[in-house]
Amino acid sequence: MTNEIILAKIDGFVEELKELGVADIVIAAGNDEGFFSVKYSGDYRGISYLAMSSLMNIMFDSMQEIALEMKEDGRENYR
Repeated sequence: MTNEIILAKIDGFVEELKELGVADIVIAAGNDEGFFSVKYSGDYRGISYLAMSSLMNIMFDSMQEIALEMKEDGRENYR
């Protein structure tokens, strides 16, 4: 898919969500070919809250994965 098609699909989805009554929207997309897009709509306070909440959730999820890997593999004590 070309970047223009991807952006058109994102714009269409944002419009559908608005029609359903969603007031604040943050969507980020990317791929291995270097495509990156962030689309947001709504009140800046709501958008900021969504973006920061998403960041925190992603960070906590990644930390849990790291902790599970260390727990399963063990850790050598280098003291």
